[in-house]
Amino acid sequence: MSTTLQFKERHDLTTLPKFESRQLASVRTLHISECDALTELPESLGQLAVLTALDIRWCDTLTGLPETLGQLAVLTTLTLSRCHAVIGLPESLGQLATLTTLNLSLCQHLTRVPESLGQLTALVLLDLSWCRALTGLPESLGQLAALTTLNLSLCLTLTHVPESLGHLTALKTLDLSVCRALTGLPESLGQLAALTSLNLSRCVVLTRLPESLGRLTALTTLNLIACVALTGLPESLGQMAALTMLHLSECYALTKLSDSLGQMMALKILNLSNCEGLTRLPESLGQLAALTTLDLRYCCALTGLSELLGQLTALETLHLSQFAVLSKLPKTLTTLNLSHCYSLTELLELPGSLGQLAVLTTLDLSYCYALTRLPESLGQLAALATLDLSFCNALTELPGSLGQLVALTTLCLTECCKLTRLPESLGQLAALTTLILNRCYLLTRLHESLGALTHLDDLQVDHCHALQFPPAFIAQQGAPAVMEFLLARHHSLKILLLILAARRRRMRHPPPELWGLLYDEFIYFLVDF
Repeated sequence: MSTTLQFKERHDLTTLPKFESRQLASVRTLHISECDALTELPESLGQLAVLTALDIRWCDTLTGLPETLGQLAVLTTLTLSRCHAVIGLPESLGQLATLTTLNLSLCQHLTRVPESLGQLTALVLLDLSWCRALTGLPESLGQLAALTTLNLSLCLTLTHVPESLGHLTALKTLDLSVCRALTGLPESLGQLAALTSLNLSRCVVLTRLPESLGRLTALTTLNLIACVALTGLPESLGQMAALTMLHLSECYALTKLSDSLGQMMALKILNLSNCEGLTRLPESLGQLAALTTLDLRYCCALTGLSELLGQLTALETLHLSQFAVLSKLPKTLTTLNLSHCYSLTELLELPGSLGQLAVLTTLDLSYCYALTRLPESLGQLAALATLDLSFCNALTELPGSLGQLVALTTLCLTECCKLTRLPESLGQLAALTTLILNRCYLLTRLHESLGALTHLDDLQVDHCHALQFPPAFIAQQGAPAVMEFLLARHHSLKILLLILAARRRRMRHPPPELWGLLYDEFIYFLVDF
């Protein structure tokens, strides 16, 4: 006798058949899914004495569960997901003493959870995500002593959580993201001593956080993305000694950060992108000794970055879009993103320390529309692997020192509309694998030395309408044809071939290599033109 009983896509099923005595004694798992006409479960459900998992999904007309549910003495997992017509659960739910997982996600008409919920002392995971009609939770929630994960994301009408929340001493993960009606959090939040992750992203009417937040000494991740009404952070923020990630992007009403921010010695990632009202960063930011990633994109009103960034001795990734004149950059940077710095005209506006960024691997200057040239010191970036200059519409030339970038693998020059030529030194980039030149409308010539780049397997020259060398009919055949054309005209290789041929025989009769060179240089063009 099978221990699993399954009813799937039984669209004509309005109720379950009566369980046979053999089934009552052996069924451990009951799966019911996509039974569109199922409106109720039989009272005999409670007689499944060894049932450990009850999984019900996509039963759109099921309105609830029978009171006999509480008789399932060994049930550990109850899933009632995407059952849109369910409006409530029986009080007998609290009798499920062995239940560890309760998943009620996407029960979009569920308006309340019974007070008996608090009796589920073994419950570890409670998922109420997408329960859009749920307005509150019972005070008994705080009795769930074993609960480690509470997911309330997308409970769009949830206005508050009970004060008893603070009694959940085992809770590690609390997700309240997109609770658009949530106006505040209880002070008891600070009692969650085991909490490591708190997600409040897109809680759009949340204006403040409780001062007790600082007592969350185990918290490692705080997500406040798009909390658009949040005007400030509590002073106690600096007490969160374990916090490694703080996400504040799109907090449009945020105008300043607490000086206590500098006390967060474990902080590695600080995301402040799109904080349009933020005018300054606290001086204490320079004390963040562990900070590796700082995102300040589209912080349009932000000033005073001059000396601050140079103090961040562990910083590896820096994102800026509204360019500010910087006096110093941390030598630890591996990624520098200045994309969309519309007012940046020359990289000379950056400090001389740019060339000293010995470990920089990625430099993104895309969409710097006003950028006209790059400094020769660019060639000092010995570790640079990716250089993105796409959509630098005012850039007219590249420095010859570009060829010194021995680690460069990717060079993107898409739509550099005023670029007329590439430096000959480009052929020295032995590690280059990707060169994108699409829509460089004024580019007339590719240097022959590019043909010798043996690792270059992605060369894109689409819509380079002014390109004459190689001719258009070659460019239209794609990268392999272009590379073959350039290689055949690489003068350094030609000279090498001639030397080798001369050493091998007297020149009374020209060797095959020489005939090949003559053909490539003269006869080829006579035939094609």
